[in-house]
Amino acid sequence: MSTKHIKDDNSQLSSGELKSKIQREGIWPQYTQRIKTLERAEKEFWKLFSQENDSLRKRAILEDLVNLQPVLSNCYTTAVSMLIPDKEMKN
Repeated sequence: MSTKHIKDDNSQLSSGELKSKIQREGIWPQYTQRIKTLERAEKEFWKLFSQENDSLRKRAILEDLVNLQPVLSNCYTTAVSMLIPDKEMKN
């Protein structure tokens, strides 16, 4: 495991440490990392799909891809809402 990976691994942080990290760094690094991870997973699913010969397994991979889409979409929607401030906040 690389030093960067250990540094970015939030799963080992206590809730207080995670809260402190979010307050210090903001939530943006978590969202961008999550989007990158989901896009990497999607890419790997497509690789598996193209290599698979069994139609039942292909179907299962397509189901996984379909199930991944709403999660990825929610991440993009949240990212957009963080980048574009509410009109109410401007007033």
